[in-house]
Amino acid sequence: MILEHFFEFVAELLFGLAKNSPDKMPEDITYKPAFIVRYSKKKTIAKIVATLIIIIVFSLLWFIFKDETRYLFIVFVVLGFALFVLSLISFSFRCSVTEILLKSSYWGLFKKQFPWSAVRCVRVVEKTEEKSVIIAVYDESGKCVIDLNTDMENAWYVVKMAEEKSIIIHYEKDLSLKQISHL
Repeated sequence: MILEHFFEFVAELLFGLAKNSPDKMPEDITYKPAFIVRYSKKKTIAKIVATLIIIIVFSLLWFIFKDETRYLFIVFVVLGFALFVLSLISFSFRCSVTEILLKSSYWGLFKKQFPWSAVRCVRVVEKTEEKSVIIAVYDESGKCVIDLNTDMENAWYVVKMAEEKSIIIHYEKDLSLKQISHL
């Protein structure tokens, strides 16, 4: 009974937080000349803690059980560790947006800069089943240089910035990742 409530709590932490992603740009959004797009620190920390709890629980179960099913616990520990690494990566993502350029990085490394003057268009792609929206920025050759999700803080301000700069904005639905990667 307690274990059942624990799994419900962990599943809500890992997957329930994405439910509040907006699927339309807020009408009252105002133009900001500079801002940072990143994942919510509170949500990401909650995901990190939840994955650490999963790793600890299944590691303890490995030592408690002595039959063949204990190898299944290793699978859950490995999956938990993969979620932990992905949560750390999302925790470190930052995209600084100014009137001149967009600059993204992970842990301050792997920096990518892209000037607004080289932006061909911005695509706003809705995913019907997921209720999330992908905002993709394309260069002059039609290649996606930066893509953001609306579950990130300040993501809609990228669309507002593109509107202010008179950059073409395409609104589309249910594109595959391959279709999103190139115009």
